[in-house]
Amino acid sequence: MKRALFFLFGVFVALGLYGCFRVGGQGSVIGEVWSSTGPIEGVLVEGGGKSTLTDANGRFLLEGVPSGNCYIFFSHPSYTGAVLKVEVVDGETRSVNAEGRVVLKERSDENFKEYLFTLYELGFYERVLEGAKDFLSAYPTSPLAAGVTFLGGASLFYLGRYREAIESLGMVVGQFPEDPFADDAQYLLAKCFGEGLRDYSRAIIEYRRLVETYPDSELVGSAWYEMGDCLYILGSFPDAFFAYENAVNSGGEVAPRALYSAAHCLYRMEFYHRAAAKFLEYVALYPATDLSDDAQYFAGASLYKAGRFAEALQAFDDCVRLYPQGTWYNGILIAPAALFHKGLCLEKLGRYLEAYNLYLEIIRKYPGAQWADGSSLIQNVQFRIEWLKKYVL
Repeated sequence: MKRALFFLFGVFVALGLYGCFRVGGQGSVIGEVWSSTGPIEGVLVEGGGKSTLTDANGRFLLEGVPSGNCYIFFSHPSYTGAVLKVEVVDGETRSVNAEGRVVLKERSDENFKEYLFTLYELGFYERVLEGAKDFLSAYPTSPLAAGVTFLGGASLFYLGRYREAIESLGMVVGQFPEDPFADDAQYLLAKCFGEGLRDYSRAIIEYRRLVETYPDSELVGSAWYEMGDCLYILGSFPDAFFAYENAVNSGGEVAPRALYSAAHCLYRMEFYHRAAAKFLEYVALYPATDLSDDAQYFAGASLYKAGRFAEALQAFDDCVRLYPQGTWYNGILIAPAALFHKGLCLEKLGRYLEAYNLYLEIIRKYPGAQWADGSSLIQNVQFRIEWLKKYVL
C-alpha cells in the first residue's frame, strides 16, 4: 500500500495552524451547511483562525479571514466533517463554493475514515490526530481501525513526535500485519528510527523486516535505498552497496539515486575502476539530474585514483563542458575543482606547461574558487603553480 504516504511536510508549514496561505488583508466567507434532509444548526465553521456556528437555517458568516487561499473546516458531533478550499478576497464576502452550500454526510466509520484521509493528504496532521482519537473511541472494532491508527502514527511522524509514532505504527504492524497499510506502517516505523531518532542500527532491522515480510510492496525499493543510507552512515560500505544494488533492481523513483550511491560505495571501498564505470553509467542513463554533474566529476576522480590519467583528463574535461554551471549540494561550483584535477592529470601525463597555463586560467576565471567543503581551492592552485615554476618550468 502506498496511498497518501509521500507528500511535502512544507505544505503544513505553509498553511500554518489555521489553514491559510496568507497574502495580506481580510475577507469573509458565507454559506449554508446541510445534511441530506435539511439544514444543520450548530455546525462549527473554522478557517484562518476564526470560527462561528451555523444558525437554525444552517447559515453562517465567517468574518475576518485572512485573504488568500484558505481551508474552511466544518464539524458537528452527529456528522462527518468536511474541508473546502476557498479564495478569500480582501474586503469582500465570498460564497463557500459555487452552490453556496456544504453538505455533510452522516457519521459512519467509512465516511469518517475518508475525511481523515483528506485531512492527512492536505497535511493537517494535528486535526488527523484529534480525529483518529475520536474514531477509535467511536468505532473500536471497525475493520478500518488499523488504517486510522496508521494515519495517526504517520501524522505523529511528520510532526516529529517519533517515539509516539513508533508506538502507533508498531501497533499496526504487530496487531494487523495483513492490513493493506501494514507495509506503510513498517516503512515509517523504520524511518522513525533512522531519519527521526538516528538509531541507524535499529532502522536497518526495520527496513530489512519490510523487504522480507512484504516483498511485493511498492515500498521495497525505497526500503532498500534507505537501508543503504543507514549502512553507509555506519561505514558498512559493502553492505550498503548490496542494499543500493537491490534498490536499483527494484526500479522506481529511487533507482537513479541508488545507482549513484552504489558508485560512491565502490569509491569509498577503493574499487576505483568499478566506481568509475558506475558513475559513467549514471551519467549515460541520467544526464540531466541534480546528481549528473557530481557523477561526472567523481567518474574523473575515480579514474585518477585508478591511475588512468588520460581517461580521467577526458572525464574532468567533460564535467566542465557538459556542466559548466554545475554545483555541489551547497551551491559551490564544481567546475573549478574539475579544472584543478584536469591540471593534475596533465602533470601526471608530463604536459606541465599545459597544466601551468590551466592553473593560471583557474585563478583568472574563478578567483574565489572553493572546494565542496568551503575551503580555498585557490591555495592548492597557487601551490601547484609555484611547484611547477620551481621544479619543472
